[in-house]
Amino acid sequence: MHYFQQRYLREVAAFPALAGLLTVDLPNKGLLSGIELRVWGTNGAGADLPDVWLHDRLTRVEVIVNGSQVVKSYDARQLQAMMLYKKTPHYSHDMKNMHSAAAEEFFYINFGRNYHDLDFMLDLGRVNDPELRLTYNFGLATAEGWTNGVAMAVPPSYAVICHLLRDSDVTPRGYIKTAEIARFNNAANLQQNMNVPRGPTYSNLYLQSWWAANGFAAIVDHTEVNINSDDLIPYRIQPVDMIAEVVRMYGLFDMQQQVSLTHAQAYPFPLEVGRIHYGDTGLVGVVPVYADLWGNAIPGFFKDIATGLVPTAGSYNVGMHIMGSLPFSVVPIPLFNPWDEKTWLNTAELGDFWVRVEETAAAAAGVMKLLGDEVVTTY
Repeated sequence: MHYFQQRYLREVAAFPALAGLLTVDLPNKGLLSGIELRVWGTNGAGADLPDVWLHDRLTRVEVIVNGSQVVKSYDARQLQAMMLYKKTPHYSHDMKNMHSAAAEEFFYINFGRNYHDLDFMLDLGRVNDPELRLTYNFGLATAEGWTNGVAMAVPPSYAVICHLLRDSDVTPRGYIKTAEIARFNNAANLQQNMNVPRGPTYSNLYLQSWWAANGFAAIVDHTEVNINSDDLIPYRIQPVDMIAEVVRMYGLFDMQQQVSLTHAQAYPFPLEVGRIHYGDTGLVGVVPVYADLWGNAIPGFFKDIATGLVPTAGSYNVGMHIMGSLPFSVVPIPLFNPWDEKTWLNTAELGDFWVRVEETAAAAAGVMKLLGDEVVTTY
């Protein structure tokens, strides 16, 4: 028999300041399947300024062992995307950015291919000084090209919960390391190769370009995987077909959000492509209409319930049901299947290996990033 113990390392603890670095020591033994991080606080008082969320303000989430060895390294937006791609849905009854209102978000760091993976876990007894490091700035008022945010005035609280497997008969094969591999600045008509380091085995690779009005599908013309300097090009595809393949592999994702915003303000939707459905409101009779999302920002599709017309002034509390794909413009390259080892790529057996991105004339801002899931079996 085995079970996962949820062990609190912090409970109802407060961040020491509005900005800084927080380090939480992890246990020195046990099989760590994942770390649950919960953050809750109060949004700032700007009545129509929803551009910066809790997940924007956690600028780096890292798990470090042996002093400097990276096990996990990403920002909280990338972490939420990885949760969805690793079959770990988001949950929060308070995931919103309504002025002066409570906000709460749950994060889960998977060390396996999915939630409570029995084959891949971090064996804490085989490393030294394991730590969770959080770099944060709750005073942010801008985020990745959106400039209409408002800072939080009081540091939020947080909880850290380790999910530890209690079964001496289970021996994990290793763990999944996730970190950024390469990046470049977007530019019109740019063609760029991002080299993948030789040696590791990768179970997945991801591209991301998260910027106001310059999301992945808005600026990419083709994505290509190139092995041994053009000897083999197993993957070359346009964004619209890539999105279809990602949806077939991972399904559609569903999110609920509550925000305070104006009718004409661009807004950072967490799913780059999909649908926003009719939703509930606060005290005003304004609802979002059924509309397409594309390129990460829309001017606000709303209508007045009484008149059916688009409102022309004022700010509104709006509830939204969103269904779609490409969370925070993180796009897995569907050459890989994370749950089928026959599709994993051992780069030690290759010569040159790169991901090539060809951008459109519309590419103007932001950073294209390449992240990888590395299968680590040797400590």
